[in-house]
Amino acid sequence: MLSRDERVNVTRRNLLRDGLLTLAGSVAGFLAGSFLGPQRIEVTEIDLGLGHVLAFVPDLHVHYEGEPHVDAAIRAIGSVEPDVLVIGGDLVDEMTVDLGSVERVLRDLDSRRALAVLGNHEYWSGLATDVVRMLRRNGFEVLIDRSTRIGEKHLLGLDWRETRRYGAVRFDGLVVVHDPDAADSVSGRAFVLAGHTHGGLTLGGLVLYTNSRYNRGRYRAAGGAELYVSRGLGQMPHQVRIGSPPELVVVR
Repeated sequence: MLSRDERVNVTRRNLLRDGLLTLAGSVAGFLAGSFLGPQRIEVTEIDLGLGHVLAFVPDLHVHYEGEPHVDAAIRAIGSVEPDVLVIGGDLVDEMTVDLGSVERVLRDLDSRRALAVLGNHEYWSGLATDVVRMLRRNGFEVLIDRSTRIGEKHLLGLDWRETRRYGAVRFDGLVVVHDPDAADSVSGRAFVLAGHTHGGLTLGGLVLYTNSRYNRGRYRAAGGAELYVSRGLGQMPHQVRIGSPPELVVVR
């Protein structure tokens, strides 16, 4: 039989062992989420009675040709066979090596109709004008604070605002914008699709950091509109996705 001191020592060793195993599991989860996560794409489907298949693609962050996360995104988008493809901003960023690589990606994205809005990194990189020209050259309608139609439904594209303050908009239909904060300015029977946050930095369900009051998923925004914030499909090289796998949003 063990003495009291021996039992205490065994308990301490067990606690230390369990603690080390827990730490090892956390590190393994971190590495898997950081380095393997960008290639595992979750598909979220939203039924709005659109009558078409719309793929919403924010935060692709194309830097060079052959990036694993971009190739995975192209495959995921192709698998849903969208009628309408919407680039939701941050197609490029300050680390984009050349626009030729980006243009080749656009040519690999197959849909009957292609739309786009701009995000903060198009502007911060100084590439916004070049990106707009490239998008239009490849058949994209660039919606800079203007609307269009998808069948019987109206769709409004809002541009990025550096102040992150947006003028009041009353709209019935689908609104696409990079910044989730814009949803607070939208009223009417509107459904807003946004990106920008990459799903925030979360650990065990706790949000450690986010760049918007709306982090991920579905909300009722302050202006009354419904909002869905996509985690997006890419990342910048210095970022990791912890507890936030990439996401392709499909609206039907």
